[in-house]
Amino acid sequence: MNYPVIGAGVITLAAILLIKRGADVRLILILAGLVISSLAAQPWAVFDAFQKAVGRGDIIGPICSAMGFAFVVKKTGCDQDMVRLLMRPLRKLQWALIPGGALIGFVTNMAITSQTAAAAAVGPILVPLLIAAGHSRLAAAATLLVGCSVGGNLFNPGEPDVVAVHVNAGADIGHVLGAVFVPNIISFVVGVAVLSVLLYKRHDHGSTVAQAAVNEVIERPVSVGRALLVPLPVILLLLLQPSLNLVPDLFRMYPNGLHVSTVMLACSFLVMAVTSMHGSRVDRTHFSDLTGSFFEGMGFGFTKVISLIIAASCFIAGLEAVGAIATLTGIFRDNLALAAIMSPILTFGLAVVSGSGTAPSVAFSQAMLPGLAITDKAQAVVLGSFGAIGASIGRTMSPVSAIVLFTGTLAEVESAALIKLATWPMLASLVSVILYGMLF
Repeated sequence: MNYPVIGAGVITLAAILLIKRGADVRLILILAGLVISSLAAQPWAVFDAFQKAVGRGDIIGPICSAMGFAFVVKKTGCDQDMVRLLMRPLRKLQWALIPGGALIGFVTNMAITSQTAAAAAVGPILVPLLIAAGHSRLAAAATLLVGCSVGGNLFNPGEPDVVAVHVNAGADIGHVLGAVFVPNIISFVVGVAVLSVLLYKRHDHGSTVAQAAVNEVIERPVSVGRALLVPLPVILLLLLQPSLNLVPDLFRMYPNGLHVSTVMLACSFLVMAVTSMHGSRVDRTHFSDLTGSFFEGMGFGFTKVISLIIAASCFIAGLEAVGAIATLTGIFRDNLALAAIMSPILTFGLAVVSGSGTAPSVAFSQAMLPGLAITDKAQAVVLGSFGAIGASIGRTMSPVSAIVLFTGTLAEVESAALIKLATWPMLASLVSVILYGMLF
């Protein structure tokens, strides 16, 4: 009997309970990793993992630069231009307000990978629009929550979940995004469809009400050029893949494709330049202010995301020290059908408890994918993708997730009622991912 592995399992359960009680996820993961590694008389493994994770430029660069870009577009108001541009067609399509509103949240989360930031961009316009159309505050909140939280971020090459699969499976970004695409779209469509049906059965499907205030917001002047700057990095990274070879001269310099951080930095400079004109003059403080915003975003990314990845690395180091990772990897490698079912379920459960989609997804990728990729890289990418989607779904119905708390506050509804309404759509989404894994 492998007592260290059993002890690791007990400590992991204790850690989950502490996180559920509100303890800081990062603190608990690091301490749990330290205790578990001590069972194997290798406490230094956690400190080594911490040092290694802090210096991971392949992870820190893409994630922090993507968050820096998000801060720049928010500071300039380009995100609001994009949201208003997307909202305008929905005003005359009452039947499409729920699915259309969720889709706008999904698209916004593709460009702005923070769910709370995406909801902050979309919510002030979407929630009043839905209420003015006759929907309840709870319906508006659920639409915003599902739209901004269920997986739009997984189509952004700078997203931590995507970067983790890319790095740990040794696959290029295009391969990872391709593996995520179909199951993620299915899970989103299923979730939104179930939510729409539930709201229709609640007779919460809208009525004719004056929308003067909403129209005033949406009809404010919109710059299409500024709006298109928001998704530009995602578009460029998808088009500038080595496999497409659209710019041969570029790939002679970058045979493995452009770095995500390079594109984010270049697009940030472009946003600064396009938004620098105020009338006929250039604002001299504009570039300095936005440079500060960019690095503030990078710092935010390190504090809110990279710290979780570092903590997860410490926890994984503990599990590796006692042999738990090797055991689990062997089970998954020998039973791929079980792996397809368990990968989204594991991350889903951890996300519900922790309120974070990033920590469970990244931890799963770090733990499982390197070993699986040795024998089957394609399968490792698929399982990592399923884990990322499961974590996104779990976060959406977690009572302690930032997006749930923010959305409830914005729409002035109780988080418990919001989660209750979102439960069936999210469970349907999870089942759709599992079925896709079993069938394909």
